[in-house]
Amino acid sequence: MSNRRKMPPTAVGAERFFLRLLQFRWLIIAAALGAIGLMGSQLGKLTKDTTPEAFVPDASPALAFRDHVEDVFGLKDPMVIAIVDDGRYGVYTPGNIALLQWLTDQVRTIEGVDPDRVTSLATENNIVGTADGMLVEPFWEAIPETQAQADAIASQVQGFPLLNGTLVARDGSATLIIAELLSEQDAEAIYFKLLNLTEQADREGLVPAGASLHVAGQGAVSGYLSAYIDADASRLNPIAAILITIVLIIAYRTLAGALLPNLIVVGTAAVGLGSMAAAGVPMYVITNSLPVILIGIAVCDSIHIFSQYYEEVANNPKLQGREAVARAMAVMWRPVTLTTLTTVAGFMGLAAAAGLPPMQSYGVFAAIGIAAAWLWTLTLLPALLSLLSPKPSGALKPRSTGRPDAFTRLMELAGRAVASAPATTLWIVTGLFVLALIGVSRVEFNDQRIHAFEVSEPLRVADTEINQRLDGTYYLDVAITTPNPEDLFLPDNLARIEALQAWMQAEGGFANTTSIVDYIKEMHQSVNADDSAFYALPDDPFLIAQYFLLYTASGEPTDFEEVVDYDYRLAHVRGQLQSDNFRQIEPVVLGLKSYLADTFNNEAIQGVSTGALDLSYSWMAPLGSNTAQGMALALGLVLLASVVFFRSVVLGVLATLPVAFAVLMVFAVMGYTGIWIGVGTSMFAAIAIGLGVDFAIHSLDRLRSLIRDERLDYADAVVALFTTTGRALLFNLLALALGFGVLMTSKVPPLQDFGLLVAIAVTTSFVISLTAMPALISVLKPKALFGANRADSSKPVSVANLLLPWLLVGVGLVGVSTQSSAQDADQIMAGVDQRPEGQTLRSHITLKLTDRRGRTREQQTVSLRKYYGEDKRQVLYYLEPTNVRDTAFLTHDYASPDREDDQWLYLPALRKTRRISASDRGDYFLGTDLTYEDLKRQNKVSLDDWRFSHAGMDRIGRVDVHVVEGVPVSQAVAEELGYARARWYVDSETHTIRKSDNWDTQGNLLKTAWFDALRQVDGIWTVHNIRVENHKTGHQTELIVSDVIYDLELDDGVFEERSLRRGYRP
Repeated sequence: MSNRRKMPPTAVGAERFFLRLLQFRWLIIAAALGAIGLMGSQLGKLTKDTTPEAFVPDASPALAFRDHVEDVFGLKDPMVIAIVDDGRYGVYTPGNIALLQWLTDQVRTIEGVDPDRVTSLATENNIVGTADGMLVEPFWEAIPETQAQADAIASQVQGFPLLNGTLVARDGSATLIIAELLSEQDAEAIYFKLLNLTEQADREGLVPAGASLHVAGQGAVSGYLSAYIDADASRLNPIAAILITIVLIIAYRTLAGALLPNLIVVGTAAVGLGSMAAAGVPMYVITNSLPVILIGIAVCDSIHIFSQYYEEVANNPKLQGREAVARAMAVMWRPVTLTTLTTVAGFMGLAAAAGLPPMQSYGVFAAIGIAAAWLWTLTLLPALLSLLSPKPSGALKPRSTGRPDAFTRLMELAGRAVASAPATTLWIVTGLFVLALIGVSRVEFNDQRIHAFEVSEPLRVADTEINQRLDGTYYLDVAITTPNPEDLFLPDNLARIEALQAWMQAEGGFANTTSIVDYIKEMHQSVNADDSAFYALPDDPFLIAQYFLLYTASGEPTDFEEVVDYDYRLAHVRGQLQSDNFRQIEPVVLGLKSYLADTFNNEAIQGVSTGALDLSYSWMAPLGSNTAQGMALALGLVLLASVVFFRSVVLGVLATLPVAFAVLMVFAVMGYTGIWIGVGTSMFAAIAIGLGVDFAIHSLDRLRSLIRDERLDYADAVVALFTTTGRALLFNLLALALGFGVLMTSKVPPLQDFGLLVAIAVTTSFVISLTAMPALISVLKPKALFGANRADSSKPVSVANLLLPWLLVGVGLVGVSTQSSAQDADQIMAGVDQRPEGQTLRSHITLKLTDRRGRTREQQTVSLRKYYGEDKRQVLYYLEPTNVRDTAFLTHDYASPDREDDQWLYLPALRKTRRISASDRGDYFLGTDLTYEDLKRQNKVSLDDWRFSHAGMDRIGRVDVHVVEGVPVSQAVAEELGYARARWYVDSETHTIRKSDNWDTQGNLLKTAWFDALRQVDGIWTVHNIRVENHKTGHQTELIVSDVIYDLELDDGVFEERSLRRGYRP
């Protein structure tokens, strides 16, 4: 006689279905493994995005405006190296200054770092007043050898307010090297290169005693965060997997019970993460926990299948392989499907409610992975299991053949206790509920990005050290807009910006601010004998315009691009804060917005808050309410799904209560332990729902079967629940709690919190599902369980009805040459130098200056030139626009190499003529991309400065050209010119240069010049168009030459320094 246990009526049809399905098991295995392999092959495409911008929707106005401001002013999140020294002289010692110079030079050579956007005291210029105006010069030309020389540098820096608090600590204890990246994609690699550089400095003895080096900055946080979390997870995840496998071995004591669930886990992760990679969606900071969630859910499904399978084998020893598997699947497919659907509904609800891309991705791809876990559990797992001969588990024995194992006995005792005291159980849970509410009231919504790192992590130590000593590396900025070009020369507008900065520092909570106003006041003081009484805004717009022109006489054209745009219409005020703690920055952001709207803005000038902290506020502010809404929606969908599938509102509510209580307990623990609701913890509600619903659904479904189908009374049903499904749920709990508990040993604080809160969530769901829920059933006696107490009292839900929601979910997811000799080169370049130019020349030159955004500034000039034997004199007068009119540049170019050329610059607003030293000939001329030497030579080259070599032939347009390369004759000349190497493309027929390339002293391609529109004028080959492109800054200069007249009469007095004041007289 067969000792088979009678199947519940609702499972009979399902058993026949799975028996038929298993006839195609090899096809199922092949198809499943093929699909897993295909999705797994996509994992190599998976990218990461750990930047704060990842949380901002693409359509965000705040993001669009921030990007616009960054584009206008060339702003990027930098990395910084800090030198810290608490000694008597701080960082102002010969050793520290030598270290600063060495680090600056080395950082500039790192691939991926923009060498022109490396900023330190070694790159910044001092503005010094002189008898003829102002001089922009480095703080040192050579490394100081004595402390007295270092003290002189300290005195200069401390007298330059713009740098104090921003680039060097006000007490001199720290200074920064700030590096901007060419691409944020290289942030991780560059962070490690900077770390290696600091270690190299230490190994080579370059770090003085008492000094220390630190690497930090917002760029460093973004670059290192992904690697930091990955490194920690790669250490902990294998441990978690091993612990879960050990739990499976203890639960079933069989090899199949330990290995096959792991295969389902692999398949689940492959689909969940592979679909993310295939869709081009990156891994975000919060989605780092997604693989762990998928592992947990996949393991839980497998545990229930194996528990039922071994129970069938134990109770029916004569069952064949397919038969045993089909019977197990017939009983478990329904609760597994119910738990999966409710979990998918919860995650899809969170995705729908979330306004932030990472959370939307989390919800969608968690749902896809969970759906994959369900599919593999109901197809691949039974197909593989059916290949094995049914063997009973040593841990699961029927009472008729022996004593149950310790876990079964433990669960039986617990079941009898719960069944005998439902009222006591409910009172205890009520007490916990009250305590939980108190804890929830203490929960704080807050976030601080640097807290993703352990307190002892060098990057966090560096961040703390730097922000304690300087005025802050966190920026909240104001973008200033005026209607017309050069409106920012108007004193009234500048005064409003000055008042804004004063409010920001006095009342707004800012540690420091910087704007174009500070530079203007510094220049005004410098040209007035450095008298501090003149550290104020001038009241003459023409004088202000002339200050900028005077600065460009020895500064570079891009020196002000971070604070003012090319047309002097847009400005940028940078505000510094020492922390990005949300609760601290929230009142600062709101206060700034209020001041701008109520006090600052008028028709002539407008200000809008922007920057990294403003952007963070824009998406952090609604995160708290979005989290609550998403949680409510997820619970609502879980409730709805439960009501539909249990066909009872009461049972639906009962199935949802353990999950809701688990969420409540998670937030209560957060309140009592001080864990913030922030970016890293905002998804814990989803995790609690996703993992917790398993316990409630399985418990309730089993109770319904025991009470309604097997006609057990309440007490016996509860004991039977504990010893069967309860035992499986216990191992679910052990697997999840141990697996996630390992994360509490993580070096990443958010992962520590993650491990703690998930362990609490699953433990609470387990306990409430097996205690409070049965106790409530005892009190409420819902008719859906106790009504008719007949097997046919409830119409079974068909497979088609259960699969219909999957179809709807699926539709929703779908919605989602040979060389010449050096002599040849010398001859070629000599031919260029000897090309006839006429005795005298007058020409009109239009200068078009174009910034990297394509905005153009146009200037009109007239050029006069006259030869005196082999010596040459040349003067350039500015005619337009008004702010540069009557500015003049005069050169006396002497043929003798032993005589230094003379150069003068006349600035009419100051009524001063400034002599330009020949050593400054590599400086950029008045905001152009031409140096003084370039402007003086134009289409020629000084033969005394270069060693030439012939590099072959090339073609420019339709013209064959000689390629001549040159290197400066000495390092000193290279430093003067600003070039380490050059290449000229020479037309030997006309002896003109058609193109040139120049490399900077670091070996980087600096700029390219094209010499076009070559025509003969009075028999002399004349270039009518010169176009220069700076490859680093994106800045361009074009010279359009017209009205060329050779050999005209020119008065010698025009070329005298004293004549510059008279201006150009046609």
